[in-house]
Amino acid sequence: MKIHTEFEKENLQRFYIVCRSLLATKIGTNISVQKSFEEMLYGYLGEDSWRPTHITNDALKELSSCSTKNVQRAHGILQDRLDRYERTMCILKNNEKSFDEWWDIYIKNDATILLTRKEHSLNIKILKEKLIEIPQNLNLFGSSGFSFKFRKRNELSWIKSIIANH
Repeated sequence: MKIHTEFEKENLQRFYIVCRSLLATKIGTNISVQKSFEEMLYGYLGEDSWRPTHITNDALKELSSCSTKNVQRAHGILQDRLDRYERTMCILKNNEKSFDEWWDIYIKNDATILLTRKEHSLNIKILKEKLIEIPQNLNLFGSSGFSFKFRKRNELSWIKSIIANH
C-alpha cells in the first residue's frame, strides 16, 4: 500500500476539506462531489485502488479457464464494508476528520471482492467465511483501467495452487 509524504497528506486533506465544503454549500450535487472525490483518490492510488481481498469459488473457477469477461470487482459486498457511495458520504458528510481517520475508512471500504457477474446481480451481502482470501503480499489482481490485472504467471498460478489444494 502507498506510503504518503507529508506533502501528499496535506494536499489530500485540503482536497477533502474542499469536497466537504462543496457538499455543505450545495455547490455540487452529492453524486458529482462523490465521483470527484473518488476519481482523485483512484488516480492517486493507481493499481492499489479497488484492490480485491477475497474471491468467490465461482469467480475462481471462471478465472481458472483464463476467462475474465464474467468476473468483476465489487464494493460493499462483504458485511463489514460499505458500498462506494455510502463510504464517501460517511467521510464527507459526518464530522470533520483528520487525514489518517478518513483515509483509514476510505481504504478499508475501497477494498473489493472478485465475483461473477451473475453473483453480483444478486445484490446480496456475502460472509467472509464463504470466500477465499487473496494474500495481499502477492500483489495480485491490481487495478488495470476499469478492470483488474490477470497474469498467467501471477494470478493464474495462484488460482491453480488454490484449486490443487482444495
